[in-house]
Amino acid sequence: MDNLYFRHVLLVEDEGLTRIAMKSLILTSEPTLDIDEAGSYAAAVERLLSKPYDLVFLDYQIGDNHTGLDLLRWLQENERAAHVVMLSAQDDRETVLECIKHGAGGFISKASEEGGAVFREALQTILNGRVYLPNSVLGKGGHTPQSPGPSKGIPIDSLNLPPRLAQTLRFLLQGMSNKAIARKMNITENTAKEYISDLLSRFNVSRRTFLIVEMARRGIEIPTVAHDTAA
Repeated sequence: MDNLYFRHVLLVEDEGLTRIAMKSLILTSEPTLDIDEAGSYAAAVERLLSKPYDLVFLDYQIGDNHTGLDLLRWLQENERAAHVVMLSAQDDRETVLECIKHGAGGFISKASEEGGAVFREALQTILNGRVYLPNSVLGKGGHTPQSPGPSKGIPIDSLNLPPRLAQTLRFLLQGMSNKAIARKMNITENTAKEYISDLLSRFNVSRRTFLIVEMARRGIEIPTVAHDTAA
């Protein structure tokens, strides 16, 4: 696969055998990826502090009295840019939206009877530059969903947004908080909120969570994460 989006991957899963199987599936789809592993919240934080990652696969239940939401909050609070894909057998709409609200840029269900086949399709979609979400979320919305299949992502530029709004949307799709977006764009947090409100209005959605869902539905490309040199 000609993966142009990700190189450094962190796989966070507390079950050792499951982690081995997932790593094998990922490398089968894209052998060139550099994959590190973490079996707990503490190990994941240690990895994230040691080097930047483009892509993080994060299990919802990671042991040590922590969930994937805790790590999502840590990423946002520490302004660590990475495309995070949640993994969970609990794939109801509320759970998926809660994960997106806290910075996840994708969600793969572990509850499907197809198991590995679903993970492979989701992985191909993600590595081709698109947000992957389960049908429990994509089944609703005002825009016609993209045809099934892990086709290449559609560039944000195709949305014909003003430059500052396009830049805001790129950071938003990377899971950044309003504060982090403001810092990246060298604007006030209130201005960042105004830009996001403008985006919500343009795409006829009420929250930034639904804006990410809408971008997934349209097949919009995941922006490449640009790390600070000090990261």
